[in-house]
Amino acid sequence: MSDLIDAIAAEALGDFSKALEHYAKLTESGSPLDRVGIFQALARCAEKLGHLKKAGAWRRKAGQGYLALKDEEMAPDERNYLALVEYRNAVQDLHGDPSLPMVAKEYASVLKDNFAEGAEGLTHEGLFAAEFFRALGDHLTAAKYFFDTAEAMSEQASTASDRGLRDATVLAYELAMESATKGGRPDVARVAQMRAYDLKQSK
Repeated sequence: MSDLIDAIAAEALGDFSKALEHYAKLTESGSPLDRVGIFQALARCAEKLGHLKKAGAWRRKAGQGYLALKDEEMAPDERNYLALVEYRNAVQDLHGDPSLPMVAKEYASVLKDNFAEGAEGLTHEGLFAAEFFRALGDHLTAAKYFFDTAEAMSEQASTASDRGLRDATVLAYELAMESATKGGRPDVARVAQMRAYDLKQSK
């Protein structure tokens, strides 16, 4: 018998409880990247069964697994982005769980690495992060991601005749202004306000 084959067969047939039983026996086997795949499978099955807190813990493990990979196993940029995806899923699944504040700190660290070169290509990740940290009451972090993402969106809006994108960019700047004000950074709030105003005038 093979737990891996049995797990995949059960998952393919929608028997997620059975798949979980088999995947759970594989968390210490295989290569580091193989184990990440097992963590993801455990999270996936738990989510299908509505066990979000358990799924969130496995998503976190998958994120940690990506970050622990060596350069010869996966390029740093790739593993950082894949870890970000897992942590984003983790904080969603762990909403209301006591472990969320600790996982949020890890998520913030992964975000910082991914945004080190700017927010271009990370619009959804940036806006999600901003809204997530705003909900947690971390207004400074929320302001950072609203503003940085709005900057990237603004560049796109200036070269495309996409009214929806422009409106979303204005709102992102306004949310950055609001969060910066609450976070005690009136300087950032003023810049965000000016950016929103200028973009409105350019319509």
